[in-house]
Parts: sequence; C-alpha cells; structure tokens
Amino acid sequence: MTALAARPGAGTGTGSPHVAEAAMLGRQTRHELVSLVRTPVTLILSIGLPLLFFVLLSALIGNEVLDPVQGVRLVQFLAPGMASFGVVMATFSFLAVGLAEARATGVVKRQAGTPVPRWVLVGGRVCAALVLGLVATALVLVTGVLFYGLVLPGRSMVAVLVTLVLASASFSALGLALATALPTMQLTLAVSNGVVIPLAFVSDMFMVGATMPPALSTLGWIFPLKHLTAIFADALNPYLTGSGFQAGHLAVIALWGLLGAVVATALLRRDEERSTARGRRVAVATGAHAGAKVGAHVGARARRLAADAVPRRSGSPSVVELLVDQLRHAQALLWRGASAVFFAVAFPVVLVAIIPSVNGGGDRLMASGLALSTFYAGAMAVYGAAVTAYVNMPQGLAEDRERGVLKRTGGTPLPAAALVTGRVAGAVGVALVTGLAIAVLTALAYRPAWPPGLAAAVLTLVVATVCCAVVGQAVMTFVRSAQAVIGVTLGTLLPLAFVSDIFVVGAKFPTVLEWVSWFFPLRHASAAMTEALAPDVTGTGLAFGHLGVLVAWTAVAAVVLSRRFRWEARESGHTARTSRR
Repeated sequence: MTALAARPGAGTGTGSPHVAEAAMLGRQTRHELVSLVRTPVTLILSIGLPLLFFVLLSALIGNEVLDPVQGVRLVQFLAPGMASFGVVMATFSFLAVGLAEARATGVVKRQAGTPVPRWVLVGGRVCAALVLGLVATALVLVTGVLFYGLVLPGRSMVAVLVTLVLASASFSALGLALATALPTMQLTLAVSNGVVIPLAFVSDMFMVGATMPPALSTLGWIFPLKHLTAIFADALNPYLTGSGFQAGHLAVIALWGLLGAVVATALLRRDEERSTARGRRVAVATGAHAGAKVGAHVGARARRLAADAVPRRSGSPSVVELLVDQLRHAQALLWRGASAVFFAVAFPVVLVAIIPSVNGGGDRLMASGLALSTFYAGAMAVYGAAVTAYVNMPQGLAEDRERGVLKRTGGTPLPAAALVTGRVAGAVGVALVTGLAIAVLTALAYRPAWPPGLAAAVLTLVVATVCCAVVGQAVMTFVRSAQAVIGVTLGTLLPLAFVSDIFVVGAKFPTVLEWVSWFFPLRHASAAMTEALAPDVTGTGLAFGHLGVLVAWTAVAAVVLSRRFRWEARESGHTARTSRR
C-alpha cells in the first residue's frame, strides 16, 4: 500500500486537486510495478511465458524462409499470436490475480481507509498492466527482429500501438470484473488461466496456417482474443497494405472492455455497500452484546481446549499410521488450492480435448502408428503428474516452511522421512486421478483402441511422479522462499515440456536442445509412456532404459534431499554472519 496520507494538493505547488490526483496515480502505478517485480511467478506468467513460447515455437517449427524474394520468414506469422498472448497475460491475468490477492490479504481494505480516491487505486493497477502489456509485446517483437528476421512494417506501427492500448484497457477491465466476481485468489488464478489458455488455442495463437473445426473457430470469434490476434496478424503481414486499423475488430474488443468496466464498477460498488452495512452491524452488536459475546467466546474456547486435551489415540502411532496420516494430509493440501487443481488436473484434461481437435482430429495416426489422441493422453498425464509433483507439492512444502509449520512439526516425534514419503504418496494419488480423468475423456471423445500396455503406462506414470516429487523437494532445499520455489520449478518445467515431446511432437531440435532434453527425466518419462501406449507393444510394455534413467534421478535426488532437508529455511552466509554479530 502506498503511503499517500497527505491531503490533496499538498506539496504539488498548485492548489488543483486534479494535479495532486494525477501525481497520486503516477506514484500508485510505480508502487504496483515495484510489487510486480517482487513477485517472480507473476513475471513468469505475464512476461516470461509469452516470450518463452515465442522462442521455443520459433525453434521447434523452424524459422524457414517462405519468400526468398522479400525475405519473409515463418516467424512473421508466428509473432502476432505470441504478441497477443503477451497482452492478455500481462493485463487480464495480472490484474485479476493481483487484485484478488490484494483483497485476500487485506490490502484493498487498508487502502480504502486512506484519502486516496478509489479511481486512483484502480487506475494504478490498470496503468501498471498497460506498462506490463507494452513490455511483453515489445520483448516478443524485439526478439523477433534481432534473432529471427522479423520485419515490422512502418505502415501499421501506429495501428499496432493504438490496438495495444485499447486491448490492454479492455482486458484490464475484464480482469477487474473477474477478480471482484470470484471469492478467492486461488479460484481467480485458476479461472483466469482456465479462460485464457483454452481460448488461446482457438484464437490462432499457437498455430500457423492450421485449420480448426468450424465450431471452435466460431467460438474463437465470439471473444476478443481472436480479434486482437487478427489485427496484429494483418498489421505484420508484409503482403498487405493500408494503415492496419480495423474498425470491426477494434469495436468487438472495445465492447468487451465496456462490458468488463460496467460489471467491475457494479461489483466494486456492491462490495463497498456490503462493507459499510457489515461495519454498522458490527458496531451495533458490539455496543449491545459485547459482554455476552465475549463470555460466549471464552466459553467456546475453553471447551475447544478441553476437547484438544483429550488424546485421540493411546500409545505411539506405528510407522504405517504415520505414513497414512501424512498421505491424507498431503492429499488435502494438494486438492485444497483451486489454482493447483486447475494446472495439475483440469488443464491437462482441457489440452487433451483441444490439441488433437485442432491438429487433424484424435483418430489421426502418427508415424509410429499411435493415434494422436492416445499420444496426447499419455503426454498430458505425464505433464499433469510433473506439475503436481515437481511444482505444486514443493511449493506447498516451502509455504509450510515459511509459515513455521515445518519448524513446529520438527518438534514432534514425526520423522522427516515419513513427512517426505507422505508428500510423495499424495502426489502419486493426484497424478493417478489426473490420468484416470484423461483416460475417461479420451475414451468418450475419441474412442481409440484399447492399448495393450495400459498396465505398463500406469506403472510408468507412478515412477515418473515419484521421480518428479523427489527431485522437486530436492530443488526446494536450495531455494529459500515459496515464491522463488514456484519460479524455479515452473520456469524449468515449461521449457522442458516443449523439448520433451509433451506439447510438440516430431520436431527437429538443435543439437544442444536434443542433448538437454535427453539429460533431464521429463523426456524419458514421455518416451516411456509413448512406448507403453504403442499399439504394437510387445512383452510387458515397460521401457526399462527410460525407466532406469528416472530411477537414477530419483536416487540422486533422494541423497541430496536426505542431506539438505531442514525443518527451517537455511540462512545465507550474510544472514548468518549478521545474526552472530
């Protein structure tokens, strides 16, 4: 929260309240940008993810020359989608998640008690989102110009800038509306990304020259994202002429923004009225029944303490009981967060429904004879397991460490091995549920042949999940904060997913990327799953070579984890020296 307690007009050199509020808006925007820099996961999703997708897709698809005469490369038609993706992630997702988090942590409530006008507080977030959108788009375009031969036509640069500002304002309004409509930050994070990423697939963002089913194409044109992509695509098309302004597409984007602004204004006013009414009720209740309520509260607390003092079991718990309790606890933690459930369970299921449909259909046969739907079912099951075990579970453990939960747990008879094993088992349970959901969807939507190596596929999924869970916990021991943990894990998982036959299959990688992909366990997990699901599988269907690599990674990570695991975060050398002084 910014410290803007001075009365309007003070210290500005003029008596105009408008000048003072404009200065407030500038300081509030700077505050939002500083807060953004301190949140690694927001930077990754808002700026890093679109740029990463652009670089990886350029490398995977191949930046070939399409027109030797004019020097037009394939990147010319890939950049518009990635630039549009950067705009929506930097505005819609950033604003929705940021405002929801501010409400959950009480920041919005404290800001409402300051003299800062509400429009300045909201405007600071919108302006920060605009700056973020400009940076995300500029990074994609500049990277394309410097490294991939992207050409920026001078005729349409004004239209690109105007479209970018209008789209940023519209998506910001929609983000504000979403954040005020949903009750929790976790649910807002899940819904915002659950809307953007599926729509990105039907809005020509990740494909060049592909033809999707008419129903999905029509769905894309209803929402503003495809209109933004269409404007950028025509503006960067070297074979077109004109200024690049397209009134029809701009009108759709503006109408969606107006709808978002109306909804956000109504919901914000509703929240303010509810807060005022709640405050009056609390004041009346406090004045009339304060003594009775305090007495009832003390009595209830005494009863809870008495109930807690009664032992729930006699004697020391067995090792099996400890493991079962930790498994239940880990399951509860992993299923409690809406965003974690979305990215680990719902998102892979959605991709299985979308990717085969926009790439020729689920019954399309690959060179290996495997149906496209079956391949992506296995790949997405591995990806969902990796998100659960390598990203979500270590993040939850790091959050427990930050809040002191692990420190208090360390004072109990619970062994560290039981804690770690329970978390790993919980991740395996979630991964199996994800795999089952994907299998059911694939069977209902595409009706592929029953894979003879299904048992081998299940065992492969379990081994891959255990490997990712142990490696993720080992990585966590090197990182101090939970925000940094998710930044490191998510920042390494997404690039590896692109070069490990998860999102893209059959692409030719540069030699360095090939070596990197085969060094880490994710590609071995994907390859083992593909071999298990092959229609002509022989024997057990287990890819012992790939599974051996996963076991080796698990063993090495287990040794690191056993040596470095602490109930509290390790102090840096500077912190330790300062505390000794």
